[in-house]
Amino acid sequence: MLTIQSYLTAILIYWVVAVIGVVLMRRLWFATPLTLLSGATLGAIGGVLLVPAFPAPEVQSMAPALIIVVFNTLFGEGFESALVPALWLLGGALLGAVGGFFWARRQAGRTSP
Repeated sequence: MLTIQSYLTAILIYWVVAVIGVVLMRRLWFATPLTLLSGATLGAIGGVLLVPAFPAPEVQSMAPALIIVVFNTLFGEGFESALVPALWLLGGALLGAVGGFFWARRQAGRTSP
């Protein structure tokens, strides 16, 4: 059974690795001046990676929302069992895309004369 401390420790480690992954994607995949579309894309990827799943007390494992949606849909009880994590995942992607868009817009405002 998961304790609050073990869940928070695992999520913290996962978030650190996900942030490192997003930083590496930024450096390797996107141009130096971040465009609005690439900022939104990078934000959506970051949002999808960083959204946690909130397991119930009787759940014996911990996984990010992306993993829960994929495995419950493909190998579990179908999309009905993955609906709540899918909504969290969609919300994280939208929030990340909006954040990435405004981050790129802010960066473009700094570099223009």
